[in-house]
Amino acid sequence: MKRSLKNITGYSVEMLDGPKGKVKDFLFDEESWAIRYLEAGFGKLFKDKRVLIPKTFLKDPDWNSEHFPVNLAQEDVESCPDLDDRTPVSRAYEKKLSEHYEIDYYWPTLYSPPVGATAYYPPRPLHSPAKLVDEADLDTSLRSFKEVKGYHIRASDGKLGHVDDIIVDDEDWQIVYLIIDTSNWRPWSKVVILSIDWMENISYTNREVGINLEAEHIKNAPEYDPTHPIDMDYEKALYDYYNEIFEKKN
Repeated sequence: MKRSLKNITGYSVEMLDGPKGKVKDFLFDEESWAIRYLEAGFGKLFKDKRVLIPKTFLKDPDWNSEHFPVNLAQEDVESCPDLDDRTPVSRAYEKKLSEHYEIDYYWPTLYSPPVGATAYYPPRPLHSPAKLVDEADLDTSLRSFKEVKGYHIRASDGKLGHVDDIIVDDEDWQIVYLIIDTSNWRPWSKVVILSIDWMENISYTNREVGINLEAEHIKNAPEYDPTHPIDMDYEKALYDYYNEIFEKKN
């Protein structure tokens, strides 16, 4: 099922031996746009430690009670390598974290669906947008949901909105859609979905996402209603609409 990261942020998190916290953020790998870590806050328990929980330790969430069980004990988290809030999550740190938890690095890797998974829509793997990065000596491929939320959307004829949310597939934690809010940019107010397949590039320096579409294409796109689940019928209508546009452009 498709899930909103904005809605999941704030869910409770509980370790095996009881300590509870809250979901603060999600970190994804910009090379595959897959969620790699959940960042949790545990109040005074780990107030001086940034707590990143690798995806492999997240058990099946209880969506009704908005709760994430975590297959780690308090001691596991207390003894993990320290990461300063002001420090990027480098590949070197990820390597230390993987060694601490005795798990394999996720890079380099090809996409493989979870065991028993059925067909996906949109199909995997997805096309990841080109990256425009200016940060000097930045040894990381991780980006955070909180960082990207709010990025401007640049269409071929100008800016038209901002990233309001990110949608993931809860089977494989693959990012599949961005939710775009146009209310601050156009006289018409609309919230729409864009697949990451349709993104041309993402500039972390300029804090914007580029798409090869005109504002009029977005204006006429199927509207997104967050009160309704993203089902196959909606996704088919969405892809039919955008595929027709791209076929005409090409």
